[in-house]
Amino acid sequence: MRRTFIAPISFGLGDLVVSLPAVQALVRTEPSVWLVARAPSQRLLAERIEGLAGVVDEASFTRPSGDRLIDLRDHALQRDFWWGSAAFEEQFGPLDINGILERICADFGIDADFSLPAPLQANARPDLEGTVLLVHETDGADKAWPPDRWAGVAEMLRAEGHSVAQVAKEGTSWPGGPSNLSALVAATPGAAVDALSSCRGVIGVDTGLTHIAAQQGRPTVTICKRSSVYFRPFPHCAALRGERCTQPCLAAEEAYAYNETVSLRDFRPRARACPSGSPCLASRRAEDAVDLLRGLL
Repeated sequence: MRRTFIAPISFGLGDLVVSLPAVQALVRTEPSVWLVARAPSQRLLAERIEGLAGVVDEASFTRPSGDRLIDLRDHALQRDFWWGSAAFEEQFGPLDINGILERICADFGIDADFSLPAPLQANARPDLEGTVLLVHETDGADKAWPPDRWAGVAEMLRAEGHSVAQVAKEGTSWPGGPSNLSALVAATPGAAVDALSSCRGVIGVDTGLTHIAAQQGRPTVTICKRSSVYFRPFPHCAALRGERCTQPCLAAEEAYAYNETVSLRDFRPRARACPSGSPCLASRRAEDAVDLLRGLL
């Protein structure tokens, strides 16, 4: 039996989540679909993708003869442009990740549905039904929101009768955050899926866990850069976008771009921080985020 292998658009957890419509479409139409995981977190999340025949690591993967490989990075729309850049917007306008991947999938012959997300498999957490979860942890320092904004969000949500917790990989303290804000430890992607599927709503930065919340149909506010294309405009989602980036920030983004790299087998991204101190996100207020969440609940 011929197998179909599919590799997501990049190595992040969120990159796999936004690629799910392509994966799920293949599962519906192909007899044996395998995920090519580009990072350990993607391998772990694969356990929650219904219908997958298996998962292999890109670092050791060689396509067997007779099998099919679909690499979502191996497409001109990805290779030729850094998504969200000025050149990209000039060519395509404000195209979001759903629109981008819809075009890529069409060229690969994948009948993927980007209209609404199909949730990952999850185990219910009834204890979280009244809790709003905050996602502030990210491996990209340029995505961070000031700690005092998170403190303000927590205080306002509590005043409206919500329980509030931060999602954390470990039970460590949150520097600069409210002392009485508890940490909800989700040590694995699967545990995060369970929590983010069961909560009242989510406010989070533009990172994998926030994308999972959107995938699971929870009311989700994403705090992101003005140029980010990764926000998916589903009815249960809203974006709190930053101001226009500074020229030093745009230059650093251009230098960081690795869109021409198709295989990520030996790729290691450089550490990145905004040279301007992320003023575009700092201008957004706590009440802005809470107002957006209120409109979704």
